[in-house]
Amino acid sequence: MLLKNLPLALAAILVLSVAACSAMLGQKGDGTATSQGAFVDKREIVGLVPDVQAQMRMEAFAATNGYRLRDVTTLRSLSLIMLSFEMPEGTTGKQAIAELEAAVPGSTVGVNHAYRDQPIGISAAGTSYANTLMNWPASGCRALTPIGLIDTGVDAQAIGLSGGRFVQKSFTSVSEGPGRHGTEVASILSDPSRLRDVTLYGAAVIEDTVDAGRAAGADALVKALNWLVEENVKVVNVSLAGPANKLLALAIEGATERGMIIVAAVGNAGPNADALYPAAYPSVIAVTAVDAAGRIYRKAGRGQHVDIAAPGMDIIANSAQGARFVTGTSVAAPFVTARIAADPSLLNAAGYDQVRQRLAATSRDLGQTGSDSIYGSGLLQAEGICSS
Repeated sequence: MLLKNLPLALAAILVLSVAACSAMLGQKGDGTATSQGAFVDKREIVGLVPDVQAQMRMEAFAATNGYRLRDVTTLRSLSLIMLSFEMPEGTTGKQAIAELEAAVPGSTVGVNHAYRDQPIGISAAGTSYANTLMNWPASGCRALTPIGLIDTGVDAQAIGLSGGRFVQKSFTSVSEGPGRHGTEVASILSDPSRLRDVTLYGAAVIEDTVDAGRAAGADALVKALNWLVEENVKVVNVSLAGPANKLLALAIEGATERGMIIVAAVGNAGPNADALYPAAYPSVIAVTAVDAAGRIYRKAGRGQHVDIAAPGMDIIANSAQGARFVTGTSVAAPFVTARIAADPSLLNAAGYDQVRQRLAATSRDLGQTGSDSIYGSGLLQAEGICSS
């Protein structure tokens, strides 16, 4: 499992070397599926290249070897070009990755893994304990930077922005309306009792896929990250989870190198499940969920990648269908995202490692003394993070 306390240079090497270490995580880096991962389309292969010359080489090789070009997208903010192909009959993802990367040195090729919104549990009743548990300033805070959300579509009328602005863009193949999951996560993120003057950029990535049901493809996540970099979004919340993927790893590396702070839910696959991504990447802040007493959510993922815990059980959230109390690591992540967006000491930190260290230094220890694989550094605390 990737350890987040490794030096920055080594962590970067590990992110780009998913194939070398992925067997430890129950996910093969050669692009074949395991019980942990599914493909949005089993016949699709995706390549990332650095320039037009490499694009032309890949297109030429593909055309003469039975691949059918589906799509080309220029990702200017990440300095990449994405190409999508339908593989020839009888060609596996592993074979396609090997021959396309060999044909175009410097390229990154991978299958299009599926990433799913993490199921949100529902309770009939709850209490608004979260702000008290985190010692959030009673008068709330201003959001000091634009915030990104990669999720389902969001119902702008339901999320309750206070003096803010909402911008949404879809990265799905067909028009999708607002989704309950994204709307509820957004309502927690922009709750005026915590944050006001929020500028929220919503990237809608979940849709009905060919082979994986409702999910987001790795390609959609890459495109969303490129857009958020383009819009100068500093902090991004991802309440989706799936397997390790070379394409996503490269895009996350590019985004964090450009100063983005990415916060992700560890997932609700249970304590014995393999680590899920993007939360398990070293450059991502991984969030687990606890209840009002600081007890871990029983379905939360565990491992050395877990960074911090936040309220995630019986949290009130809004959608077009009304308010309800919800549970899951999906609803814990936006508390950490909001904390970062309101705190100048975190926004001015020198990279994600320093953000992680400062969050840990102000957290309340839970479980074993010190950082552990269940709670990370402990419970998120927000006392004194902003002026009234």
